[in-house]
Amino acid sequence: MTPRPRIALVGAGTMGANHARVIAECADAELALIVDSDSTRAEVLAGSFNCAHASDLAAVRGCDAAVLATPTRLHADQAMSLFDLGMPVLIEKPLTPKIADTRALLDEANSRGIPLMCGFVERYNPAAQTVLRMLDEMPVHIVGLRHSPPTPRTTLSVVLDLLIHEIDLVLRYTRSAAPVKVQGVVGGAGAVPGSEIAGCLLTFEPTIATLSATRTGQRKIRSQFIETSSALYEIDLLRQDVTVYRHRSHTYEGLMSYRAETVVDIPFVRHAGEPLALQLEHFLTLIDGRADAAAERDSILPAHEVAAAVEDRA
Repeated sequence: MTPRPRIALVGAGTMGANHARVIAECADAELALIVDSDSTRAEVLAGSFNCAHASDLAAVRGCDAAVLATPTRLHADQAMSLFDLGMPVLIEKPLTPKIADTRALLDEANSRGIPLMCGFVERYNPAAQTVLRMLDEMPVHIVGLRHSPPTPRTTLSVVLDLLIHEIDLVLRYTRSAAPVKVQGVVGGAGAVPGSEIAGCLLTFEPTIATLSATRTGQRKIRSQFIETSSALYEIDLLRQDVTVYRHRSHTYEGLMSYRAETVVDIPFVRHAGEPLALQLEHFLTLIDGRADAAAERDSILPAHEVAAAVEDRA
């Protein structure tokens, strides 16, 4: 039997703990090591999963791949150190906080032929995957809402924290590498002054996408509406369900009466696992060469480019 790849988790914070659980539960991988500059935090998390721990990134030698879940400002330098070891890396989104550094990181991975994956976890949301399989015509209009309560611990703008997920999904729904026009607005006071509310209008051919993200909300909202010439797909990414509406006819009866006929379809959504676990499964196929590493790397930059353009236009 092929040995299970030994995975090093770098970063023992909130997101790191989620990755640790998913790796530990995976039958096809081994959580071999947890690294964090806070040695106590690394030790506590490692103790929960009976694996080794360290406070120095150099300890990852001997592992087969790494998941990088440290603060975004550290990603570029830490990823380059992992590349020097020839190690496949899954990096939490965004890849880096600066588009120039993101391009440089991708160029380095491409030149070395190293598998690199970004944590666009919504790609593995079963509701989004169901709609991608069902879409048989180009969307005309897409609306995406990604709203959350305040998140004091973040150091990212809401564009790179939340809106980038919506951007990435829109690029997949439209099968496009980039919109022909980007308009954006960013504002609101919070943990990152002036960067708590963001909206953008992305123009494709023939699609218009209207996206909204905020960290000033009272509850989490992860809703999308995809309109084509013959159907409206309503997606709830939190509940992981899809409803499809198809308008048939409408009539006016007198001055005050309006009647519409709409067919409502609730397609079966296959729940193959939680999105973070499905993301890990895909990373494992990149590690062992079953998936196209070049295509995966090529899929990372477009959403980062659009997110940077939204911030530039704001």
